[in-house]
Amino acid sequence: MWTSLRNVLATLPILSFFGLSSCMSPAIKPNGNEPDVILHSGVIWTGDKSGTITEAVALSGNRIVAVGLNEDILQLSGLKTRHHDLQGRFTVPGFVDTHIHFASAAKFLEFNIMEISSQEEFVKSIEKTVSTLDQGEWILGGFWGAYDSWTQGSTGLTSRSTFTPDPGRVSNLTRKHPLFIRKFDSSEYAANPLALKKAGLDPDHPEATNIEFVRDGDGNLTGILRGSGVLPLFEPILPKEFSHKRRLAQTRKALSEIRRSGVTTVSDMSDDHQLEIYRELLQGGELTVRVDFRYPIERWEELKRRGIRGSSGDPWIRLGSVKGHVDGIMGASTARFLEPYDSDPENRGKWRHLLTAEDGDFVGEQFRDMMIEADKAGIQLTVHAIGDEGNRLLLDYFEELCRVNGPDKDRRLRLVHAQVLHPDDFARLADLSVIAEVQPYHLSDDMRWMEERIGKKRCEGAYAFKTLAANGARLAFGSDWPGTSASSYPIHPRLALYAATTRQTLESTPENGWYPGEVLTMEQALRAYTIDAAYACFQEDLKGSIEAGKLADITVLSKNLLTARPPEILNAEVIMTMVDGKIVFSRDDTSVNAK
Repeated sequence: MWTSLRNVLATLPILSFFGLSSCMSPAIKPNGNEPDVILHSGVIWTGDKSGTITEAVALSGNRIVAVGLNEDILQLSGLKTRHHDLQGRFTVPGFVDTHIHFASAAKFLEFNIMEISSQEEFVKSIEKTVSTLDQGEWILGGFWGAYDSWTQGSTGLTSRSTFTPDPGRVSNLTRKHPLFIRKFDSSEYAANPLALKKAGLDPDHPEATNIEFVRDGDGNLTGILRGSGVLPLFEPILPKEFSHKRRLAQTRKALSEIRRSGVTTVSDMSDDHQLEIYRELLQGGELTVRVDFRYPIERWEELKRRGIRGSSGDPWIRLGSVKGHVDGIMGASTARFLEPYDSDPENRGKWRHLLTAEDGDFVGEQFRDMMIEADKAGIQLTVHAIGDEGNRLLLDYFEELCRVNGPDKDRRLRLVHAQVLHPDDFARLADLSVIAEVQPYHLSDDMRWMEERIGKKRCEGAYAFKTLAANGARLAFGSDWPGTSASSYPIHPRLALYAATTRQTLESTPENGWYPGEVLTMEQALRAYTIDAAYACFQEDLKGSIEAGKLADITVLSKNLLTARPPEILNAEVIMTMVDGKIVFSRDDTSVNAK
């Protein structure tokens, strides 16, 4: 393999950042500018314009300084250069995830029983959570039952037992912690005696309007609550915010998960407290992922007053983007369509941000005008649209925005999700230079019920990644981590890469893929998760490819994704994650040898 690779690449120059020139040959001898680190003997997909595959990369500080063949890059070594033997591992630019909800993911990691199917697992989860909490802190969330019908990513054929948590099993563990958790669809809730007391109820004889307190066969209270009165009773007493200490602990755990997944940049839509924590960790040298932070679109004027634009910030924390919505989601049948849902002939979905709270009047023009003013101020717009009418309306607004503010501005409009487009609307993408910010794993999760919900004809334009790209949209991948109350979307990129290149469930169905004409090549998928995702963040000159001068954000994988069969993609493990020239995760110290 190495002989073949060298023959193919022997004529390529070494890309270097030592001097003023962009390339040089022969190799520079050590002269005081020797690299700090050399990664060698790998299969390195650089992600550059030519899709170069090579063997070695040299780093100085937090930058890449040279890329090329082993024999050339190793000549750059100095007395202090550290060598890491990649042992033939597949190496790529650090993954850039363009769509996560970090604060929600951090809470999920602390306590989430979505995939639990037994009381024993429930008790262990509570025990683990309680061990991290201060006395009196609430246990919230839960979301049980989402996968009672099927396991994650399956076709629904894998049988599972129905699970309802038993608060009595954890009564001793939660004596000092109010517990209020819910089923994924909010049809049932579970509360322990301390939570009932805080709500003003007698735990032994609770009475409340519009609440059913479920009892077992012997007439004993189970702790399960149903009815329209549950949330109105509890919402006023539930904490609106966790303590800074708890949020900090959650953040550290979530950062660990990101490192293990090989992701080096995230585009996050969390709250101001999370941004404060990022800055705190950065100050203390603990931040191990770069953050493209997005405020809600309603705060565009605040960003304008502060002089924050689309490329503001530094290589660690970037500001200048805002997030808006035009419609709902497929999972709840609230994505907005031109025609009613096949499964619900009275329903076309719902608008978001486009209706008044008071009387439900349509105020889309006001949302459009807000977009125009934010764009005029240099703020990047990223807007959620899922149904075909939602996407059409948003494209109308984008076109009006470009007409008013000028078509030639480098605005990088991000069409978030772009899940179902009408066939007539694909051709509109090129003139707008739209970035399609898509989450391919949604496809593996949703294909099980999409046709039932919107019919086969509309599904031809669903998750149409190849058609989006063919019509001029630049694809930028993300995970939507952690998902919703009904679905879990892990952050590991292998799931999105698998979905985009197979269009199958995790059980490898259907055999040839769902609407296989929309399958992407692995090369296209990798670009969407690296250099094109960096472009979406106005940072393609800093990261997204392994090239001289760029930040040393690098991910090493156990499988060569360019040659792997679909099951092997799902088994690909991250061996090493490097951010800013530092190894922030190594699966096995013997896998990447340092000398």
